[in-house]
Amino acid sequence: MINEFPEEYNNLDIDVSIKHVVEGALASKLSGFFLIYNNKFSFSAVAFGRIGGHNINVKISRTTVDKIRKLNLDPEILILIVQRKIIEGDITILMKKQ
Repeated sequence: MINEFPEEYNNLDIDVSIKHVVEGALASKLSGFFLIYNNKFSFSAVAFGRIGGHNINVKISRTTVDKIRKLNLDPEILILIVQRKIIEGDITILMKKQ
C-alpha cells in the first residue's frame, strides 16, 4: 500500500489503545487513547461495521488538538493515522467489549 502521509509521519511511533467498546447493530462506539512521544491523547470514535470494519470516525477535543500542534504535528494527519490503525487492527484492547 502506498503511504499518502507526509514523509515525517512515516516513522512516527503511535500506539493506539481502546479502553471501552459498546457494540451496536450497525456501529460500535469506542473510546481510548493514542501515545506519541510519551504523550497520551484521548479520543472517542464510532466504528461502522465493527472494530476492524470498513469505516471509523475518530474525534478529539480542542484541547487535544492544541497539544498536538505544540508538538509540531498536524492533528488531522494523526487522526487519519489513528483511524487507519483501528481499521487495520493495529491496536491494543484494554477492556472487554460490552
